[in-house]
Amino acid sequence: MRLIALIAAFVLLAGCATLSEDACRAGDWRGIGYADGTKGRDAAFIQQHAKACADYGITPKFEPWDGGRQEGLKVYCTPSRAWREGAQGRRLRPVCPNEDIDRLERANSRGLTYHRIDDEIGDARREIRSINQRLLSLPADDPLRSALISERAALRLDIALLRARLASYRDW
Repeated sequence: MRLIALIAAFVLLAGCATLSEDACRAGDWRGIGYADGTKGRDAAFIQQHAKACADYGITPKFEPWDGGRQEGLKVYCTPSRAWREGAQGRRLRPVCPNEDIDRLERANSRGLTYHRIDDEIGDARREIRSINQRLLSLPADDPLRSALISERAALRLDIALLRARLASYRDW
């Protein structure tokens, strides 16, 4: 039992590392920084890499890492990326230049609205499936059937209206 607990703890700790031993030893700090920048990571994130690489006696090199991160931020800090982040339910991270922030926040807000509407459509679909299941279990002459059928029709109309709204938030 202890062996299983020890293995589980090791797997959990290994899963927390931001970099593998190979990545630490390869030392492509500019490339690692670029990848971090495209994910919107801030300058403090290098501390996570330092923790991951400390076990191998390797210290990240901040200058090349941050240079790569700055290049990666050019990919992250675009309206289309800000919209995609929102469409996936994520707020834009506060790493973009201030001169672009209003435009990026508008794009992110549109994406968040898209995400919210899409979730509402999913909720309505789940409710329709639930109604369909209930209808299958009711006898044909049950008076509840007509109420459920009306509710299902209203949900279908809601979905149509939500899809129309969704289309207006589809892209930046």
